[in-house]
Amino acid sequence: MLAIAMLAVAMPALDRGATMNTERTVDSSIAAVDDAATAVATEERSPAGHPDPQRVVEVTLPAQSLTTTAVDQFEIVPHENGSFSHARYVLEDGTTREAVIDERIVWLDPAKTEPIEFDGPGELQLVLTLHSDMDGEPVVVARHP
Repeated sequence: MLAIAMLAVAMPALDRGATMNTERTVDSSIAAVDDAATAVATEERSPAGHPDPQRVVEVTLPAQSLTTTAVDQFEIVPHENGSFSHARYVLEDGTTREAVIDERIVWLDPAKTEPIEFDGPGELQLVLTLHSDMDGEPVVVARHP
């Protein structure tokens, strides 16, 4: 009976620790995307016929375990009237966190403003490449490798 009582007291602490571990992991991934996007954006665009500057970044979205809470949704949304993106993720326990990425990142097509969206946990790689948008302005484009 004592063991059951101790377990009941410890569970909220374990749950909070799992949420904090996941937040730390996903926040680190967002920081890596931010750093890679900034590095790509500060390079010069390549002349026609040459490869565009790019960086590959790993995004870790933990699954449910004793030490982590599962990520339900992760997205990076480019701000349409600015030069930044908005990162947002939702955990299985309902926790929602947001961060700003200093560069505008679009999904697949530099002429559009499609967000990057992932549902559920996993190890994901993003290739960030420097392109020009319709106005000739630099834009970071994300895709899978």
